Amino acid sequence: MGAMATQAAPGWERQIDDVPAALAVSGTLCVVACQSGPAHLLDAATGQLLARLVLPGGARRVRFSPDGSVVALAGPRGYALWRVADGAVMTRTTDTPAEFAWSDDNLCAVACGGTVRIFEADRGLEQWRPVDGAVTVDDVTWFDRGNTVAVALGGEVHAFSPRGRVAAWSYPSPVRVLAGGTDGAWLCAAGDGPGVYIRGIGGTHEDLPTQGPGLIDGLSVDGTGQWLAAEVDAGLTVWDLAARGGRVRPRPRRLEARVAMGVAAWRPARGAVIATGGLDGALSLWDVRAGSARRTATPVARRFAGAPVTALAWLQSDVLVHADRSGRVTAQHLAELAGR
Repeated sequence: MGAMATQAAPGWERQIDDVPAALAVSGTLCVVACQSGPAHLLDAATGQLLARLVLPGGARRVRFSPDGSVVALAGPRGYALWRVADGAVMTRTTDTPAEFAWSDDNLCAVACGGTVRIFEADRGLEQWRPVDGAVTVDDVTWFDRGNTVAVALGGEVHAFSPRGRVAAWSYPSPVRVLAGGTDGAWLCAAGDGPGVYIRGIGGTHEDLPTQGPGLIDGLSVDGTGQWLAAEVDAGLTVWDLAARGGRVRPRPRRLEARVAMGVAAWRPARGAVIATGGLDGALSLWDVRAGSARRTATPVARRFAGAPVTALAWLQSDVLVHADRSGRVTAQHLAELAGR
């Protein structure tokens, strides 16, 4: 795979002959998933190319396993699990659109068509199969501290453990998008209606309203499990999921609406800071602890790429990797985040 750096240094740029669709970072490595061509494994300190992997049809999602040993890719024609140490492709399917989610224990839940398979990272072997039917799975995520996998299936949410289905929930409108907190406290769902439905491990249930009439395109929970962001109507609605007395105390705030916001990424581990990139080329950094339900947050930093932003990932707590439609991938230091 080539020599790998031991310390990430901010400040590099690399040109890729494709449109980047997603980015992922783990330690000294960065993966760029592309819309039509191969995924690129880069040295995160220098941007040097280390390896490529072809997923027919391209990839729209990419993420490292929690231990950094395996890369999962998913696209419009399938998925792959790619081992970093030797470049082995442990499993690959190229016939149906796919989604995936990693658990904290290095298990990868892969949804492809009407089937969900659970793979272990070390060898890419299938461990169990929660769902295997004719109805297409819309999304998959882990919750309950990685003990349970949730599946959006037929507009409902079904929860599974290795012993079988443990719960099924229906909502006022069909669910298509899921997100689970890393601490396992909340399972968040959205779909064909406004707002987000969240459910706690102990059975607590809340409906959270979004601001604006649009439907939710994506949900994401930060690394602390406290903050939930919903992408809706070219902006974000953010909630504080900190529990008090067994119930959620949501503090919705609408981050400044931008024209055609493209992507968003929470800062890992420390949380509270989210990066957004727009089709206007704007890169904005937000500290969601500022603002309130009545006061719109303002960005703590802003940069401008030369083309619409297509992907974001955090290299360090103050270094952001971003990619744009021209194929340029850049690691950029953000001094304004020092101390946050």
